[in-house]
Amino acid sequence: MRVRIRAGAFLFLLGLVAVPRGTAVPQDPSVLPAGTNARIVRVQPGYDTSLVFPTFLHTWGMQRAGPTHLRIFMGGRTRFDDPQGVAVTVLDAWDDPEEDGDDDEVTVYGVNSGRGEIIYNSSMYSLDRYGSRGSGQGQFLEPHGIDADPDGNVVVADTGNDRVALLFNDGRVLNHRAYLGEEEPVRLSAPYDVALAPREGVWVSDSGAGRLVFFGLDGTLRRTVELDTVMTEPGALALNHPLQRWSYYRDNALFVASREGDEILRLDSQGRVTARVTAGSVGQRSLQVRYMATDFYCNLWVTDAATDRILKFDRDLHFLASFGQRGRKDRQFRDVRGIGIWRRFGQTFIAEAEGAQYYWVGSDARDVVAVQQGSHLHLGLFLTEYSYLTLRVRYAGGGQREPVRRRSVRAGRRSIEVDLDSDGPLRWVEVVIEPTYSSYTYREKVFTLRFDVPETR
Repeated sequence: MRVRIRAGAFLFLLGLVAVPRGTAVPQDPSVLPAGTNARIVRVQPGYDTSLVFPTFLHTWGMQRAGPTHLRIFMGGRTRFDDPQGVAVTVLDAWDDPEEDGDDDEVTVYGVNSGRGEIIYNSSMYSLDRYGSRGSGQGQFLEPHGIDADPDGNVVVADTGNDRVALLFNDGRVLNHRAYLGEEEPVRLSAPYDVALAPREGVWVSDSGAGRLVFFGLDGTLRRTVELDTVMTEPGALALNHPLQRWSYYRDNALFVASREGDEILRLDSQGRVTARVTAGSVGQRSLQVRYMATDFYCNLWVTDAATDRILKFDRDLHFLASFGQRGRKDRQFRDVRGIGIWRRFGQTFIAEAEGAQYYWVGSDARDVVAVQQGSHLHLGLFLTEYSYLTLRVRYAGGGQREPVRRRSVRAGRRSIEVDLDSDGPLRWVEVVIEPTYSSYTYREKVFTLRFDVPETR
């Protein structure tokens, strides 16, 4: 899947929204066949590429937005004050079925909790805000999670008011529709996050009551899932749903983190726990999940406040990668908060304490090993993303070949056997990794491996 790139006006305003256009083996490389081993001599680029910067053409170099950007583009009408959840969608109201050029114009919503408001782009040329601090209609008190869909539905966990706000975007402005959870049969208690299920309703993490609640968008109670035996206070939510427009696997699974953020559960459609993650699962001393989002391949992305990193898991909660670290430089975060992903094109928006950052989904690899055995090349590696793999080889006696070009390989630990056109000794192997969408054709990672064999003269 390739994305046609075009810049949106929200990018110009806030410096964020641009449009991007084997067999499992153990980690120990000794399980590969005996033969001549290669060693990595160069990796380009030399930094993590699970997430990548959009190209300069589409951001004008403004990949990160802070207080100054907001003050300039909002005319001083608001300021960042405790940013929380983020949601990203493409509105049907903006779509012209006869025109492909508008398929990538995203709407981004950010919860500005301290001021009780939602900041969003009301068009590709302007920013707007909705709400104020308080308990009346159109007001929020310590809101946290938010979600949105192409139909225009927007839901917000109004934590301090013990309710969920149902809003509607008509393509120009946000409007109030209703509140959920203020009346019997279910009264919410400090709801933390929300997740929209297409054509069905909204999941709510009812943190104070230790349960999950599912409402129809008409406000009717559809279901409750008591979590008291597995989790005291639910927090962040993310959903894979078979009716999501851009879903490779069509999964049906709900991810829920504890309010403390120290564990993540995967629940099936019956509410049964099918997988669990703790700090030890990812080799950390502590884990503090703030928010979560899923992507086109149903992977789960998690903001971890304990390390100020982004953690990535596959659809079954197997750990794939971590990205970033604490700081103010490139690929660093300061008090990481919400995360939102437009699943079709992998546009990723991450909130911090004083702003937000914008990335495209990329691809990376680790534990790359290669062994030549006669006319066969055995490659082992761990991929952080469903990727295209290209192999280029150079023989010690001269001559270059490309025995593999853009082969699709799933994420995780993989082993690939390649037939060579000669059993002559290899000198170099280049392993090229590209994502299959999002930054595809714009970003790649190249691992160069060298075989220590004498040059043939």
